[in-house]
Amino acid sequence: MLKLGLIGLGEVAQLIHLPILQRLGELYQLAGAFDPSPSVAAAISKRWNIAKTFDSAEALIASPDIDAVLVLSPDAYHGRHARAGLAAGKHVLIEKPCCLAPDDLAELTKVAAAHADRVAMVGYMRRFAPAFVEAKKRLPSKGDITYVRVRDVICEGPWYFRQTDGVVVPQGDIPEPLLAEGRELRTSMLDAVLGREAPADIKTAYTVMTGLSSHSLSAMRDLLGSPHRVIAAEIKQGGTQITALFDYGNFTAIYECMIGDVVRFEAGFEINTRWNRIAFEYPTPYIRNMPMMLELQNSSEDDNTITRLGPFHRDPFEAELRAFHAAITEGGENRTPPMESMADLALFTDIIKAACR
Repeated sequence: MLKLGLIGLGEVAQLIHLPILQRLGELYQLAGAFDPSPSVAAAISKRWNIAKTFDSAEALIASPDIDAVLVLSPDAYHGRHARAGLAAGKHVLIEKPCCLAPDDLAELTKVAAAHADRVAMVGYMRRFAPAFVEAKKRLPSKGDITYVRVRDVICEGPWYFRQTDGVVVPQGDIPEPLLAEGRELRTSMLDAVLGREAPADIKTAYTVMTGLSSHSLSAMRDLLGSPHRVIAAEIKQGGTQITALFDYGNFTAIYECMIGDVVRFEAGFEINTRWNRIAFEYPTPYIRNMPMMLELQNSSEDDNTITRLGPFHRDPFEAELRAFHAAITEGGENRTPPMESMADLALFTDIIKAACR
């Protein structure tokens, strides 16, 4: 059983990771946690029977009672905490985005290479969804593909989880110097990537891509590889609407991203050949174990058949946590090491360059 420490006990930890980790009690022991809000740390540790709370991320990482670290801190700290965990001999699972800036990610990949006996894995949970894995097995050759559509048209999580659960939030007890440090660190990273004078909508779009699009665009790369180039892109609605066309040689892939207030979660793929189609959609992650289907359509001049596989109910986060455990204890494949995230950051900046042409 792996003794797991959590850095960060916010929304994602409370609503997603901790309920799943409790179900995976034969694999993981909740050995420790740190959150910069003492009130959140106390409440959540009590609720989920976490063995110990720490006064800092550094203290948790240094503890001999911790085998592996789940990095759930704010995005700007992911690289710092993951590097510290690896240097201390811990395995690390890093929530996406792995890092906000290429320089930060490059430093992490160096540390990961220097500690190759430790597992460093990025939490691209959609790539572990059973329907996605099954679709990948049935993927046609790239030479046969004629068109790909990728979508992230969603209403954000609070609309869903307010009806099913509550989130414990800080009671004004995070030290102001720490909040200021986090703001400054995030700003410096965005400035390094986009330039200090980048318009607000461009910075928002980059934040949307690191926070949301990284799921789908990483999955797109997993299925199809990286595109040759970004043909064109548009950023609208203050940065919350992103449309991009990707050149894959014999076909074009279109990516549609929109965060809005209409209650829907349309996140998925459609992959077409001349006579066949593969399609699947992810449900919102904020409601547990919702079904996911894989649709296979086969057409001919005189016939048309649609086959639906599933429903698959295994949660992608659970599949991801099982894969992390297997990589550590059984030498299982680590499909999402930090270095693999560099292609995401490159694609995000290419989309912005195309939109600004």
